[in-house]
Amino acid sequence: MPLLIHNIVVLLHNKRTFLLEIMTNFDKRKLVELVLYILNKTNGLDYYHVFKIIYFANISHLAKYGLRITTDDFCALPDGPVPSSLYDSIKKNRFCDKELGEMINKAIIKGNDDAEYFLLASRTANLDYLSETEIEELDKSIKENATMHYNDLKEKSHGREWNRAFNSSGRKVMDVVGMARDAAASEAMIEYITEELELEEFLA
Repeated sequence: MPLLIHNIVVLLHNKRTFLLEIMTNFDKRKLVELVLYILNKTNGLDYYHVFKIIYFANISHLAKYGLRITTDDFCALPDGPVPSSLYDSIKKNRFCDKELGEMINKAIIKGNDDAEYFLLASRTANLDYLSETEIEELDKSIKENATMHYNDLKEKSHGREWNRAFNSSGRKVMDVVGMARDAAASEAMIEYITEELELEEFLA
């Protein structure tokens, strides 16, 4: 029972229950390949921009196809959304996912001293983990966000769902449907995403 409680967290929002699941091994490996792809394309980048590139690619893919690129929960931090498990692993926070942290350490090189925030890839990304549509959205997000000034990127990422989550109590997890709305998903797509989330919850 304690393990079940540890692995499944239930949040109530808008009278609806959202199930947050622990990431699978595949999810973690894919997340690492996402980061490597971005670092390969940019020849290295600070993790703030990496997080935002992933965020905007993720919500754009969600709005277009009804599918997330990553299952990592996005949390609303003061400087904008971050993929929480990836953030904790790169920052080596106390309660970070140990398995993901080991994967990150093997695949990514951090800068030294004052440049610790800068990331370099230690290998080429395995594209078997990424679909053509995911690569398309990542390329678009890299082009739009990789060189954007910090303050401009921060302002851009403070959408309605970020604002709701940031001003909520608790873990400040951003809602998948809310992120899709911020990316201008159609009502038909919102309905599809909602049904898929309910199905995921039922099957979990």
